[in-house]
Amino acid sequence: MVVGGVALCVALSTGVRSEERAVELYLTDALTFPSRPVLLQARLTEHRPGGDHGMPKEPVEFAIQGRVLGTVTTDSEGWARLEFAPKMRGNLALRARWATAAKDEVIEGRGSLLSWERRRPMLLVDLAVLVEGELKIEAPSPELSGIIPDPGMILGKPSAAAPAELRKLAKFYYNVVYIDRTGKGRIEVIQSWIRKHEFPPGMIRILPATAVALPDLLESLKEEGWENVSGGIGRSADFAEVLVKNRLKTIILPLPGKDDQFPRRAIVLNDWSRVRRHL
Repeated sequence: MVVGGVALCVALSTGVRSEERAVELYLTDALTFPSRPVLLQARLTEHRPGGDHGMPKEPVEFAIQGRVLGTVTTDSEGWARLEFAPKMRGNLALRARWATAAKDEVIEGRGSLLSWERRRPMLLVDLAVLVEGELKIEAPSPELSGIIPDPGMILGKPSAAAPAELRKLAKFYYNVVYIDRTGKGRIEVIQSWIRKHEFPPGMIRILPATAVALPDLLESLKEEGWENVSGGIGRSADFAEVLVKNRLKTIILPLPGKDDQFPRRAIVLNDWSRVRRHL
């Protein structure tokens, strides 16, 4: 059995690589509430010089909290989908597994099934406020181009105290929605980084870099039945303006040296240590 990591082939997947190919399996986190069915989705891909290609007609096994739910065959794009209705609430451990017929290659993808109560408040967190410095958009080095997938966005080191403070907020008060406002991120890369640095599990939304993306997200959450968005933590003036306009609690942690103007109702802080007292 060959199990290992593909360089930068991250995520919720444990990759396997041979001389001929690099394969990865990743899961998208799923959001629902107890007893409501949700579609669990995993994609099995093979990376080739021309890009990622889905692997069709392959068996993928799903499990939740260690209990096997069933096996689904991938479609023409490499997607395996299984409908499931959780009975319990919480952030449930989700796993998908693929193995070759000879069992000499095994890949697992890991994610979360977010079975949330509608009444618990949601907290929007801009990924930019979780990292030291600025988010970086970076392609693979020339020697690795065509061998590994483009990560799209490099998150780097987490901001001091951010993981611990956000864990406390998630444990006692909020369900967390992570937002990539660059439109460049890959869900599996973001999930891997969140897990590596021990941030709390949460829903990830990739938004296009447009002025209407954040208001549209708020509207779509309401349409999906998640009306209890309570507030958000971000870094930029436009993030603050949208939240203040929607009468949401707004915490801003600007980059040092920036001289941006923020709405009067936004609470501007220097570091994460004081965030909880204002939410």
